[in-house]
Amino acid sequence: MEDAREVALAKLSELLKHPDDLNTKVGPLSRRLAKEKASIDAQLSTGVQTQLDNVQEGLETLALSSQNNDKVKSNMRRIDKLCRDAQSMIHDFPRINKVSQVHQNFVATQEKVKAFRALYQRLQGIEQMFTPLQQDVFRPQDNLLHVHYELFKLEEFRDQTMHQARGSPQDVLITLKTYFRRVDVLSDDFTQHLWQIARHLLELVDMGLGASVVKLVKIIECEEHADEKALAAQQAQTSHQDMQGHKKWRLAEGNPRTIKSYRVEFFEQIHQSIVERFEDELAPYRENGDWSGALDITDFIFNDLELVFDHVVPKFPKKYKIFPHFVLEYHRHTYELLNGMVDQDLDAGTILRLLRFVRDYYATMSTRLGVTEELLEPQLLDGQEQTLVDEYLKLVRNKLAEWTSNLMSSESRDFVVREHPPETTPDGQYGMAGAVDMFQIINQQIDVAADANQGKLLYLVVYECHKVMKDSQSFWKKLLLSEMRRQLEQPEEAPEGFVEYVMALANDQIKCSDFAEAILKRITPLVEAKYKTQVEDKLSTCVDGYLQIGAASREALLEVTFNDIKPVFDDLFTARWYEQPLVPSVIETLKDYCNDFTHLNKFLFDKLVNDMLDRFLMLYLEAMRHKNARFRMTTCLDKIQDDVRMSFNFFSTYKSVEELEERFDVIERVHTLLESNRRMIFVDYYSLRQAYPDVPLAFVEDVLSKRDDLDKAALKDIMEGIKAKAREYEPEANTPPTIFSRIKW
Repeated sequence: MEDAREVALAKLSELLKHPDDLNTKVGPLSRRLAKEKASIDAQLSTGVQTQLDNVQEGLETLALSSQNNDKVKSNMRRIDKLCRDAQSMIHDFPRINKVSQVHQNFVATQEKVKAFRALYQRLQGIEQMFTPLQQDVFRPQDNLLHVHYELFKLEEFRDQTMHQARGSPQDVLITLKTYFRRVDVLSDDFTQHLWQIARHLLELVDMGLGASVVKLVKIIECEEHADEKALAAQQAQTSHQDMQGHKKWRLAEGNPRTIKSYRVEFFEQIHQSIVERFEDELAPYRENGDWSGALDITDFIFNDLELVFDHVVPKFPKKYKIFPHFVLEYHRHTYELLNGMVDQDLDAGTILRLLRFVRDYYATMSTRLGVTEELLEPQLLDGQEQTLVDEYLKLVRNKLAEWTSNLMSSESRDFVVREHPPETTPDGQYGMAGAVDMFQIINQQIDVAADANQGKLLYLVVYECHKVMKDSQSFWKKLLLSEMRRQLEQPEEAPEGFVEYVMALANDQIKCSDFAEAILKRITPLVEAKYKTQVEDKLSTCVDGYLQIGAASREALLEVTFNDIKPVFDDLFTARWYEQPLVPSVIETLKDYCNDFTHLNKFLFDKLVNDMLDRFLMLYLEAMRHKNARFRMTTCLDKIQDDVRMSFNFFSTYKSVEELEERFDVIERVHTLLESNRRMIFVDYYSLRQAYPDVPLAFVEDVLSKRDDLDKAALKDIMEGIKAKAREYEPEANTPPTIFSRIKW
C-alpha cells in the first residue's frame, strides 16, 4: 500500500510541476483518469462475468457426469440381478456347469497332447527353413517371415503351457522345460539372427537386399503388437487384483508372454553397429596418433547417412524416426572422436584441420542432408573453438618467434662480424638468405590458416605474422644505426664490409616489401569483409616498414660515402680551392662508390644516386657560407663552372640531362648572383627568390659578403634593397619546399 502511494505521488509530481498546473491540468486529468477507470472497470466486469459463466458450465458438466455415473451403476446392478435370477430358473445348473467345464478341460487336454506329439516335427521343419538363413545373413531371407510365424506359434504354446502348469509339482515343471528346450534354443538363435540383420542394415540395403530389412521391420512390429497385448493384460491384472480368482474374469489372470521389447533392442543393435563402424574406420589412425588422417576419412559419415536417407528410411514406419536416430548416433560418435582428439597434444596443423573439420561438418550436414546445426546436439567441441584457436595461435607465435629468432641471430652475427662477404644473386645483387627463409615460414603459416576456412583465425595469424615482421624491422633499424655509428665514429674497430652488408640488407628489405605486398594481394580476397580493412592495414604497414628500412639503408650508404669526402667540402671556396682543383677528388670518390653500388637493387640504386646528387648540391651550397670561404672575382666564377661541369658529367652517367639541368639550376642561379653587378643584383635575387621562395636572406647576405669586390657600405646598400624586394614578394601558401628547406643552416 505504501509503495502504491509513493508511485502515485511520483506520478502526480511529474504531471503537476508548476503552480499553474493546478488550474490548467487538474480538470482535464480528472476527466481522463475517470474515463480510464471506467474502461478498466468495464473490462474487469466482463472478465469476472466470463469466469463465472465458465465455473457455472463446469458445475453443470460435473452434475451431469455424476448422474450418468449413477445410471451406469444402476444398470450394472440390474444386469447382475438378472444373471443370478437366470441361474435359479435352470434346474441342476451347478451340475450342468461342472459337466461343461469337465468337457472343456478334456478337449483342452486332448489338444495339448496333440500339440506335444507334433512339437518336434514342427521344430524340425522350422530348423530346416532357418538353417540356410542363419548361415549367411547376406543372402535373400525368403523364408524369414514363415520361420517367425511358426516359431511365434510355438512360443505361444510354450508360454501358455508353462503358465498353466505354474502350480504343478517341480518334476512336472522340469519335464516341461526339457520338452521346450529346443524351442528356447531356436528362439534365441532366431533372435540373434535378427540382430545380425540389424547390425548389417546399411550393408544389406547397399547390396540391394532391402527386402530383408523390410521383413525384419515386420517381425519387430508383430512382436511389438504382442508385447502391447501382454502389457495391457498385465495392466488389467494390476488394476483388478480382487477379481483374479473369479472364473468369469480370465483377463485378470494376465498374459503368459514374456515382454521382448524388440524395438528397443533393435535400436541398441543399431547403436552397437555404429560403434563398430567408427572403430573399424578409425582404429588404425588412433593407434598411430594420426588425427589428421582420422579426420580425412570421415566422409563415410555423410555417405552412410545419405544411404540411410535414400534407402533405409522408406523401409521403416514414420514412428521409428529412423533418420534422426542415425543422424544423432553418428553425430554423438563424431562428438566423442573430436573430444578424444582435443585431449591429445595436437600440433598446429592438426588443430587447424580440426577447426576446419567442424565448420565443414556442419556445412555438409546442412547442404547434403538438410540437417541444421541447431538439431545436432551436443555441440561439437562443446564450444571450445576459441580455446583451440588460442592454442593454435600460441603455437604459431612460439614457432614464429623461435624460427625468426634463430634467423635473426644468425644474420645479425654475419652483419656485425662480416667474416665473409654477403651472398650474391645471379644478377650480381648482394643479399642474405634470411628474407626468403622468413617469408617461407610466414607464407606457410598464412596458407595453413587460409585452408582452415576461418575468417577470424586467418586475421589473427596475419596479425601474429605482422608482429614478427614489425619486430624484425625494429631489430634491423637498431642494428643498422648502431653499426653505422661504429663505422663513422670508430672506423678502425669496425670490420670491413659494412657497405656490402648494408647493400645486402637494403636489397633484402625490398624483397621483403615485395613478399609482404604479394601476401596482401593474395590474402585480401580470402578474408571476411569485417576483417579485410584490418588485414590490409597490418600488411600495408609492414610493406611501408620494409621500404623505410630500405630508405634507412640508403641513408647509411650516403653517410658512409660523404663521410670520406666531407672534409673536401670544408675546403671549397678557400685558398686551397683556388690553388688546386678539389671537386675531381670528390667525383672520383663518388664514382668508386657508385661502382660498388651496382650490387644494389635497381630501384634502390636510382634512389641512392638521386640522394647523392641532393647531398652533393646541399654540401656545395653550405660550403659557400663557411667561415673561411671567399669569392675572388672573377676567378671563383670560372672554378664554380668547372666544378659544375665535372659533377654534371659524372651524374649524367646515371640521370637524364633534362633532370640534371633542373637540379643544377640552383647552382647556376647562385652563380649568376655572384657575377651580378651592383645594379643587377636586385633583379638576379628576384629571379632566385621566384625559383626558390624558401631561400634564406641570411644565405644571400653571406654569399654576397664574401665577394671581394663589394665593400661593407655597398653590401649594406645592396642588402637593404634586397630586403625591401623580399618584402614585396609573398610566395603562394601551397608552394612546395625546395633544396634550401632541406639544408640545416
